[in-house]
Amino acid sequence: MSYFKPTIIVLAASLLWGCAGIQQKVTEAPPPEPEPAPEAPAPIALEPAKPQRVRAFPIETFYSLLVAEMAGSRGRYDVELGNYIQEAHRTRDPGVTAQATRIARYLNANQAALSTAQLWVELEPDNPEALYIAATELAGDGQLLDAFKHSEKLLELGSTPIFQNIAARAGQATDTQRESLLTDFDRLLRQYPEDLQLLIGKGLLLQQDGQLEQALTQAQLALAVQDDDVAAVILEARLLHQLDRAEEALTRLLALLQQDPRNQRLRLQYARMLTNIDLEEAQEQFEVLVRQSPNDGELLLALALIANEVGNEPLARNSLQRLLDMDEQSDSAHFYLGRIEAEAGDTDAALEHYLQVRRGQDFLPALGQAIDILVGRGDLVGAAQKMDEMRGLHPSGTEQFYLMEAQVLARHQHLDAAEALLTEALTLHPTNTDLLYSRAMINEQRHMNQLTERDVRAVIKYQPNNAAALNALGYTLADRTDRYEEAYQLINQALNIEPDDPAIIDSMGWVQYRLGNYDEALLRLREAMKAFPDHEIAAHLGEVLWVTGETEEARTVWEEGLELNPDSDIIPRVMQRLDAGI
Repeated sequence: MSYFKPTIIVLAASLLWGCAGIQQKVTEAPPPEPEPAPEAPAPIALEPAKPQRVRAFPIETFYSLLVAEMAGSRGRYDVELGNYIQEAHRTRDPGVTAQATRIARYLNANQAALSTAQLWVELEPDNPEALYIAATELAGDGQLLDAFKHSEKLLELGSTPIFQNIAARAGQATDTQRESLLTDFDRLLRQYPEDLQLLIGKGLLLQQDGQLEQALTQAQLALAVQDDDVAAVILEARLLHQLDRAEEALTRLLALLQQDPRNQRLRLQYARMLTNIDLEEAQEQFEVLVRQSPNDGELLLALALIANEVGNEPLARNSLQRLLDMDEQSDSAHFYLGRIEAEAGDTDAALEHYLQVRRGQDFLPALGQAIDILVGRGDLVGAAQKMDEMRGLHPSGTEQFYLMEAQVLARHQHLDAAEALLTEALTLHPTNTDLLYSRAMINEQRHMNQLTERDVRAVIKYQPNNAAALNALGYTLADRTDRYEEAYQLINQALNIEPDDPAIIDSMGWVQYRLGNYDEALLRLREAMKAFPDHEIAAHLGEVLWVTGETEEARTVWEEGLELNPDSDIIPRVMQRLDAGI
């Protein structure tokens, strides 16, 4: 651990005399708190509190803290922290409480740190370190208004507050919380009109509220106080970008970078903004960042992704391999190396990388790609064994694994196997609507209309307002049966729930066509095609146009549909049925 640990003899002596010795255990400030968002200011280093008046402890407290120290020296930090927390609340001693707080912070035990920090503030209401830690932990816990009060106290004491941190976290707050915070910021700004944290914090809150011009004014007020403040510059740049003034933002960032080329926060913001405008220049900026911080895994990963995007495969591979060598961002590195190998046609290498992704946001996509490779090779047994293994290792994700496997099987036209797998899953989870809906869609592809209807009706039973299920059943009845009135009622119900959904609008156009209402059908299908150009909608619209005598427009619409999806088999089937070759 980063704090100084005295020997047991020294500790025993200090405990016999009181808590003064314990308070000297931490001789330096707590480790820096990571920024919750790019806008948040870097936490400050605080001096330890002054030793308190020495007083004796009961013998049980002495032994409890002695056990804590011994546990800490042996790596049993859970016991050390537990004992310190217990004694902090039992003795209400500021020194013990401070030590419990510092240990909790070091171990990232946030709830424990919050509890002991609040006790510490209660015991020493003017202690800047206690106030700072309490404010930080309250902000991290979403208690932003209470965090603001402690931060205001820090300002009054002449210490550094965390107003920026609080404002940065308010993006997840309720509108009511944000409104209260804005009121508090305005109140303090009347007293401290040139305080940078207050100015930038208010700008962040206004940005979160969508008041971009007003937020920009706050950023510029902050820059008028200190024209090279990085947080203010970054806020201004982001706001300019949001206001479609990206070139202005880039010019501003570049000018400051030329003055301070080692400033990584500025360069990172500049590089990120360039990813929306000039990927090759963004790559150059990330290369500079990686040279400045060669062991930063996040920067290396960003460089790899951008390099791959611009077609610089060697740089992408090299960056990802460096991550593996460093054992940093390994799961993401394996995932993206798998994608590179798959695009290069080396499915063996791709599969090897995908199967080494163990956790994180890339785990499920990697697993899906691995199963897709196995099923694509015809190795259904290997795919099934892998998914059985995953269901055993992650029982809470059983339904999700079944769905993934079934979708891959269906994509490769193993429809019977997909249906059997989902039936197996539904014996274990009979009311899971995702499984029911997935089986219904697979049975729809198998042209098993009765089975499709059975499962979709089960979904609707459990979720009466499921617009997708209502639409799916309505469309199936309109397309595969002559139960047009029933289909219309289902689709109309779905449309009332999701009036702007192009798929449902398309279904309404199709059922109107089946009912013989050609004008209404054309109106709906044109609306759907405009909202979401798609080859299936084009097939429907073209058919209605052909039947109503608008043959040239029908051909044009079909041609557009084939441009959208050259592999479409729906449009050629419609044209063949109507004897309407292009």
